[in-house]
Amino acid sequence: MNDLETQFAASKQLPARGYASEAMYVCRWNLIEPHLTLDDFTLVDWGSDAGWFSVTTAVAFPSATVISVEAGLMTHGKGIALHKQMVKDHSITNNVLINTLFAPATFDGLSALPSDYQLVLSIFHHMGDGYGRYLTTVAEWNTVFCSLVTCANVTFLEVPNEHSDVETPHRIRKWYAGRDVETTIREGLQHGGVNADLELLGETEHGAKGLREMFKITLNKPRETALAEAVAAHIEAAGKGIRMRPYRRLKLMVFEMKHALTGRR
Repeated sequence: MNDLETQFAASKQLPARGYASEAMYVCRWNLIEPHLTLDDFTLVDWGSDAGWFSVTTAVAFPSATVISVEAGLMTHGKGIALHKQMVKDHSITNNVLINTLFAPATFDGLSALPSDYQLVLSIFHHMGDGYGRYLTTVAEWNTVFCSLVTCANVTFLEVPNEHSDVETPHRIRKWYAGRDVETTIREGLQHGGVNADLELLGETEHGAKGLREMFKITLNKPRETALAEAVAAHIEAAGKGIRMRPYRRLKLMVFEMKHALTGRR
């Protein structure tokens, strides 16, 4: 066993389920968990995949409420099914799963209903890919980013790196505009007038794509948080109005065809 596998076994965490390796899950969790300093809190897990982080958080913090947001597009619904099974297997009552799309418009109103924490783990780069409105300029990316960050007092953010030739070539490169990730985030916060501390927690290995940095963004003036029920209701209602753009629909059709032919993602 390597060091990460040993840590995973010793931690008695739930078996990893989702698109990534066990090592990636435990590495991310080890970066995040020490910063969950509250006992009774609301956490939103954007793009929760098969729900490992959501369920792990719910089990570790039984007084918390975890809201998982996932549409199952990249796993053909299998991730959502695995998530529901884990919730059932562990008799979890503090994890709410919302099966819906989310987009920039989701964050526009949610900033008025802040949570304590939110996980944005390798999901923000999809926001420019035709879920709701396209993001084509640095200013548009900054606006959505600041809207997202103000949806919680603490945000854990992981995005693709800016230098690997084999990294995910999403439209987020238009946000980076030749800058490194940390500079992009700092200047984005400044652009939106968001007064927050930015802390680099570490890096996680993403296979051939290389390392991705994990940041903690903490609002300097924490706001009174909304009831978890109100947060969930807003996300669900906003999701009903989100439509994928033709470009994204075409990409998903190609993805589905490749999956049908190869059986792999």
